Amino acid sequence: MSGTLQIARLFGIDIKLHFSWVFIFLLVAWSLARSYLPQNYPGWSADLYWVVGILGSISLFACVLIHELSHSLVAISRGYRVSGITLFFLGGVSEIAEEAAEAGEEFWIAVVGPLASLALAAIFGLLLLLGFRTTSPVGALVQYLAFINLVLALFNLVPAYPLDGGRVLKSLVWKTTGNIKKANAVASITGSVLGFVFIGVGILIAFRTGSFISGLWLVFIGWFIQSTASSIRREQAVHSALSGRRVADTMDQGLPRVEPGTTVQELLDRFITREFQRAYLVYLGDSFQGLVSVSDVIKVSPQDRPSRYVAEIMTKASDVASISPSDSLEAALQILASRDVNQLVVMENGAPLGLLTRRDVLRVMEISQILGNPRSNL
Repeated sequence: MSGTLQIARLFGIDIKLHFSWVFIFLLVAWSLARSYLPQNYPGWSADLYWVVGILGSISLFACVLIHELSHSLVAISRGYRVSGITLFFLGGVSEIAEEAAEAGEEFWIAVVGPLASLALAAIFGLLLLLGFRTTSPVGALVQYLAFINLVLALFNLVPAYPLDGGRVLKSLVWKTTGNIKKANAVASITGSVLGFVFIGVGILIAFRTGSFISGLWLVFIGWFIQSTASSIRREQAVHSALSGRRVADTMDQGLPRVEPGTTVQELLDRFITREFQRAYLVYLGDSFQGLVSVSDVIKVSPQDRPSRYVAEIMTKASDVASISPSDSLEAALQILASRDVNQLVVMENGAPLGLLTRRDVLRVMEISQILGNPRSNL
């Protein structure tokens, strides 16, 4: 997730804040200090309301972090890699690198988050029973944390993907049917439906009751659920279209070449505007030097192109985004997206075999979606 700042590292997991977290942190503190606390605990000073409000907002996100840590630690204990946890305006997300391999693992990784929140609610509730006066600032804070953790647990159990409840639903359908595609479809469709329900309820609350902030919050949550659930279906369609296909099946073996001593203007005049290739392998004799693309060319101003050389603007061979011919097209698509490049050099034993472009992958997806993917049935 872009726009993040790492603030800590716990159990080998990077803890990051997204810039949107600042706004929701301030909103929670403001709503506690100006609304929730004055209504439930009248008679405090304005400064005390703000102190408890800020502490409540900090504590809330500490609880969200514990919730996400529980997901991550269970995932790590089952052999999955977790790159980090990001706190953002809708709470938090554990960045688990791989999808669960079995329904049971999906279930436990998902359900442990709400269980952690329920445990926190029980702990804070027990503290109240042990003698914290709810009229005191500390007691008010403890009571709020008991209530908000119960809300977090119950809300996350709503069967709407990508909430934990949606992942629990996915695991149960997966276990029952043995079909992960059907499980993903059921969970994502349920998520979309419930997302639209949240949006509708939020609009009604905003305009029928006058609680604009509460309604807007529900609309944001509904939008997030619906859009994420829809993205799951798109990812599933991509997986289906590319399933069973390898880079070797799709790459272009034409290997268009230029020499490193070619000027940028010559590259344009003699190659790009005649052959309409987006990228060229750069060779000095039989030695692979790198890759030069249209994106590199447009960074050079027109007046400098006659005096600049391909060797100056190319991506060196050691830095070129590459892939093996035996790798899957899904892996290639992930590299294209993560490296933000338009093509990959297909390498084997240190030598280029061909080029694979975004257009090549998209063409396979388009044809597969039109005709179906016969390989997925083999």
